[in-house]
Amino acid sequence: MANTNRRIAYTDVAYPELHPVTERHYRRQPVKSHNRKHASRNEQILYMLVNAALIFGLAQCARALVTDGVNLSLLSSSQTSVQNYYSQTHQENQLLQDKIRLYSSPSGIEELARNHLNMVGQNELPIRFQ
Repeated sequence: MANTNRRIAYTDVAYPELHPVTERHYRRQPVKSHNRKHASRNEQILYMLVNAALIFGLAQCARALVTDGVNLSLLSSSQTSVQNYYSQTHQENQLLQDKIRLYSSPSGIEELARNHLNMVGQNELPIRFQ
């Protein structure tokens, strides 16, 4: 019963007509397609502009990569010099802090007064060697 609803048509026109093989088939020449779309002049100009924009974009990317690489190498070399300067400054700061700690105590102040200001204590006599 279910097969009765199908439409099956077997006619002679349903099959393509067969032709004999010609020399063209033996030479294997490509068959030209008739469906090829030909671009108009405006479309060709648009394609050229899009390609030019893509090439310009690629050139800008390449230029950016090169300049970034050069800048990166310059920054890495300057980083080492900054690190050396930082370590030297840190050592100098450490020495200055040690001197501040030393001269902030009463004995340090007394040493400064004796050595740099030529001062003496209350019951002391100054002696100078020549």
